[in-house]
Amino acid sequence: MAQKNEIPILLTALLITLTIIGGIGFILFRLSPDPIQDNFSSVDNANRNLSKLISSGSTILVPGTDNEAKQFAAKAIAEGNNTEAIRLFSNYLWVNPNDPEALIYFNNLQAISHNPLKIAVVVPIGSNLNISQEMLRGSAQAQNEINKRGGINGRYLHITIANDSNQPETAKQIAQTLVNTPEILAVVGHNASNASLSAAPIYQNNKLVMVNPTSFANGISDVGDHIFRVVPTVSSSAKSLVKKFSKHNQKIAICYDSQAPDGVSFKQEFVANLLAQGLRQAPTVCDLNDPSLNSQTEIAEAVNSGADSLLILPHIDRLQKAYDLAKANKGELSLYGNSTLATIKTLEQRKASQGLTLVVPWSSKTIENMRFAQAARQLWGGDISWRSAGNYDATYTVATGLKQSQNRQGLQEALESPNFISTTTNGEVKFLPNGDRAGQGIIVQVKPSSSHPTGYDFIPLPP
Repeated sequence: MAQKNEIPILLTALLITLTIIGGIGFILFRLSPDPIQDNFSSVDNANRNLSKLISSGSTILVPGTDNEAKQFAAKAIAEGNNTEAIRLFSNYLWVNPNDPEALIYFNNLQAISHNPLKIAVVVPIGSNLNISQEMLRGSAQAQNEINKRGGINGRYLHITIANDSNQPETAKQIAQTLVNTPEILAVVGHNASNASLSAAPIYQNNKLVMVNPTSFANGISDVGDHIFRVVPTVSSSAKSLVKKFSKHNQKIAICYDSQAPDGVSFKQEFVANLLAQGLRQAPTVCDLNDPSLNSQTEIAEAVNSGADSLLILPHIDRLQKAYDLAKANKGELSLYGNSTLATIKTLEQRKASQGLTLVVPWSSKTIENMRFAQAARQLWGGDISWRSAGNYDATYTVATGLKQSQNRQGLQEALESPNFISTTTNGEVKFLPNGDRAGQGIIVQVKPSSSHPTGYDFIPLPP
């Protein structure tokens, strides 16, 4: 009899236990992030810090003017409450329409119900917030347009943002994480060439497409057939600047950052084109990475060597030495540079940068780019840079390839095809056989402008 009485008791205990376990399971399911939203939330301890650098919505990477509101929206995503997250991001964007990270996360939430196609965009938030915002605006604008038009064969574009701080080792770690995430079909990035050169072999070896929007160093495309660029080659850019320089028959000194692959490549190509044209280079060559560099001394030495112009090639995260040279120059030498110096900070130097002549991949003030530039102004409430245009082109290029094939291998084959063309309001993207973009640079000069908040702007010069 005692054993028979124990059976109901055991059954009751079992039911209670199952109920408790089920309730806990439901709670954990409710609190866990949506796997489509953020595949990088659950990582092992060794990669926990890296998870803070990669997000598709549940972590805020870019601080905003109303950061608390963004954090509440991200928290809602992390808790699986996507409806509330959509409401919070919508309200936030109404007040802060110029925040590309928020727009990307908002679009990601809407993409969930449309069988999303996932890509990653890598930017240097930790080292250069302004440049990161410029790049993210281009990708966010492309994603916004693509999804509003019904996506890619009905599937919406979903963007994961990664922050490599332009650090080669961090770029490697992020690249390894992305190639190990099967849902990621392509990468748009990185920014600085040292980060791109570090990450590119990992993408190549693991057969994940990288479309680079802003790196110019020689050798990036040579890594392999999965690496593409939407900026003109550094050779063509240097040739364009030498052509403009040659009209003034000047003698030029050079200051470059020896640890900036973009600058090193540009210097090499510029000097080669300079000598080919029979033009003169002054013996003064200074290294902007030298901590003992004295701007006034360098300008004096350049002048004493017979130079009447100076080519300045800094690293994107180390622009101050370039500005110090411009201030010390006081108009003695004509100043030239590459696209690295095409930033708002350069315009903020005001009179010190006036007359600086640069070669850039894109300008909002050319006739052929005005339609796209106007659409960008309407979305962001202001003008955009060549980096925004580069990320827009790179993101659209990936989307165009995904129309043909929605897997990693098929995407690479689509982009590599000699017949591939990506066409948008910003023009066409065609690749050369080595993966670089066909095209030429545009020459701009810093001139006074009443329409720009700084009082100066990058104005295109006639050919």
